[in-house]
Amino acid sequence: MKEDCSQCGIHFEREEGYWVGALIINTTVTFGTFLVIFVSGILITWPDVPWTTVGVVTIVANGLIPVAFYPISKSLWVALEMGWHPLEPREVEAARRRSNLRLET
Repeated sequence: MKEDCSQCGIHFEREEGYWVGALIINTTVTFGTFLVIFVSGILITWPDVPWTTVGVVTIVANGLIPVAFYPISKSLWVALEMGWHPLEPREVEAARRRSNLRLET
């Protein structure tokens, strides 16, 4: 991921540990998906649950979903965080400088 927006120059990582929120979103979606897949697999196949199949499908999903969803969770985190913590004047000025530097080159 780029450090700054190529259009407006806003620096994405606004403070140390900024992406922890994106990690929490990603983890929550992964756990939610795990529950849906696991419980659905059990309910659909009850009473003869193919535990190996349900387990393999669940493990594969838990390996793929976090990787595929992580860029989306980062974008979602930036949007949410900007909603309750708008840019400070110093951040706006720094973004303006970065944006002007890009336009000049």
